[in-house]
Amino acid sequence: MTEVDDFESIREIWCQILPLNIFGDEIFLSVDWLSNWWKHFGGKRKKLLLTLEEEGKIVGIAPLMLSRYKMSAFGSIRKIEFMGTRQSDYSNFILNRNEKDAIKSIIDYLEEHEDWDWIELKEIQENETYATQPFSSLSSGLDFKERVCNLCPYVTLPENFEVLKKSFSRNFRQNLNRYSKKLFRDHKVEFKRFDEAGFSVKEAMNQFIMLHQTKWHADGLPGAFADDTFREFHMDFAQAAARNRWLALSFLMVDGEPAAAQYNFDYNNKMYYYLGGFLPRYAEYSIGNLMIMFMLEDSIKKGLKEYDMTRGDEPYKLRWTNKYRRNFEVRLVHKKMASELYNWVTWGKTVESIAIKLGLSLKQTA
Repeated sequence: MTEVDDFESIREIWCQILPLNIFGDEIFLSVDWLSNWWKHFGGKRKKLLLTLEEEGKIVGIAPLMLSRYKMSAFGSIRKIEFMGTRQSDYSNFILNRNEKDAIKSIIDYLEEHEDWDWIELKEIQENETYATQPFSSLSSGLDFKERVCNLCPYVTLPENFEVLKKSFSRNFRQNLNRYSKKLFRDHKVEFKRFDEAGFSVKEAMNQFIMLHQTKWHADGLPGAFADDTFREFHMDFAQAAARNRWLALSFLMVDGEPAAAQYNFDYNNKMYYYLGGFLPRYAEYSIGNLMIMFMLEDSIKKGLKEYDMTRGDEPYKLRWTNKYRRNFEVRLVHKKMASELYNWVTWGKTVESIAIKLGLSLKQTA
């Protein structure tokens, strides 16, 4: 096990082993996503970028970090987490074999070299073979807990859009047809990727952010990009995604102006839906749903196999699909009084809600 100081020193091997990852090749595990995330969100956290070697070759990467959280009136908690926590829809280790032995080696290394209270790993996506099983047989000196933390709807893409439309409810299908006809009757409508619309990456992101914020402000909410750090991170990552041909930032142009947009990623034969936005004055056309319809149709034309709506089972997503995967949270806690107490306060949903009301929730300090 080796701690690595910087991402660039292992970029080449990272890009080689990620497609072989037994937990899945996800854009949120890419070196570009996590290195940009660390640049903007690393702050006072301690980087724990670990590599696993066999016979002198790197066979795994553990993108971890040590964060410190404070609980009012009690003290602080030191947590080992995945890099990307909160902003990444999926997180995991990058391993190409021997997952149980590899994860045990990682935990043993952390036990020996770091001072921590919890290991808390969130957004572990289930797939056909793996979810949290490799974590359940670890050291008896740790209290192991797991739970589902998010549902992630997705649409399996057939060979043509007409086949997909038949899977929708009759009422939803009729509404889509009605709104689409009305929009095309009243306006000139074009669906374009950012470069087709003549935007640079920066111009396209500014247009998208405006649409996202406008929609959320209309609902009396701040919107994701009210956070300057979040905005700067995505401005940087969008540039990297464009260089890698992952950026699928698309617009619905109405009478020549951007009226709706989706900030998506075209990666590993599927489309990731990350965030959207639209001008509220076009809400009468259900333009948010029409934007999804155009994205689905475009993804099918490109031969992609899945439209991943990522974490969160919001009602608008469930109009499009009844399929979902679960994301898990795993917590490994030292059997010490303080650690066990904080674990109890923040694990159970009922106890956690009471703790929040009493101001006992964890707040990050480093």
